[in-house]
Amino acid sequence: MTEQMNALTIRPFVAYFLTNTMSLLGTWIQKIGLGWLTWQITESTFWTSFVSIALMAPVGIIGPFIAVYAESWDMRRAFLITKTLMMLVSFVIFVLQYFDMHNLHTLLITSLALGFLSAVHHPIRLVFISIVVPRPYLASAIGLSSVSWNMSRVVGPGLAGFAIVILGLANTFCMAVILYVPLIVALALLPLQFRPKAKPNADRFFQKLRDGGRVAIKTPIIFTALCVVALNSFFVRGVLEIQPAIVGQILGGDSQALATATAAAGVGSLLASIWIGLGRLSPDFIRRCLWPMMASGLFVTACLNATGSLLPMSLIFIFAGFTATVTGIGAQTLIQLDVNENYRARVMTWWSSVSFGSLTVGGIMIGFLGDIVPIQTAILMVMIPGGLLAWLVLARLRLARWWRSG
Repeated sequence: MTEQMNALTIRPFVAYFLTNTMSLLGTWIQKIGLGWLTWQITESTFWTSFVSIALMAPVGIIGPFIAVYAESWDMRRAFLITKTLMMLVSFVIFVLQYFDMHNLHTLLITSLALGFLSAVHHPIRLVFISIVVPRPYLASAIGLSSVSWNMSRVVGPGLAGFAIVILGLANTFCMAVILYVPLIVALALLPLQFRPKAKPNADRFFQKLRDGGRVAIKTPIIFTALCVVALNSFFVRGVLEIQPAIVGQILGGDSQALATATAAAGVGSLLASIWIGLGRLSPDFIRRCLWPMMASGLFVTACLNATGSLLPMSLIFIFAGFTATVTGIGAQTLIQLDVNENYRARVMTWWSSVSFGSLTVGGIMIGFLGDIVPIQTAILMVMIPGGLLAWLVLARLRLARWWRSG
């Protein structure tokens, strides 16, 4: 891959990359703050997991429906509207905490509101990257955008832990609000690539939805990527997304331990993102490493059953973050490069739906079991059948490939 394919040589992408990273920092700070506040109020792994997952669950539930309409939207305007509304909800979270008015109900309502806005925003974000850079830079831009996500995942929880201890939760939420502003300004000014929009109402709603699903299922590389993503999200990312509940139960509610553990997962994710984001990995190599990465991540995550202190837990989170990110970004990259432009939003939102839907079910299931048995036991109870299911799915896909080739 030559240097000219690096998306960081495109000036509008650099502006988007930097401001979007700041916005994502705010997202992670807010996510950790909400999860931690829920643990403090309820001391329940289920409700802590539920609030943490509620920020993403709507993406998996209503994302495909939103994507059908998103293909005909003005992407700049849609991005601006959703980000502005998300900032306003974040401001409400800050105000409620400032006046010490939060309870389980306010946490559920505000988390679900942000989750709904994220569901509307997600297909926009997935398509938006393709109009910030020319197509030859797309693979690099996807990887670097994930660097942005995971860089914020490294720094955000650390900032959140520091801010919670030194500044308090109210000022932590205020910080999250402020970090939205630069991206909103940049979005209004960025020059964008031309993208033909789908004609609104050209087909019936459910016909469009089915078309996107049909393309995903009938394209072997896309279908395989979706299977890997589903398993990776349910059994590995589902654990990573409920870290406040895991740290709260195992390590006794230490906010510095929370920051360390969540940053550890972020370090692994960041290393994986940089590895892919450099743009030097061929699609064939990415495709070959998806299954081994997913399987090794599942095995290491199961080892949380044997941990009771911060250091081994952090090492496990580093490895799990690395494998989960290679699997997630790799699958997304393969789909982005293979999908027809006319189906991009719909197919990529099926990817999002599978990814977020799986981690929602996995995270909430582990959180529910964690209120019945120790959280380490709950994780192991889910991972063992997860390994068996992964083996069965892989065997089924290989059999189907052999049948087609015969």
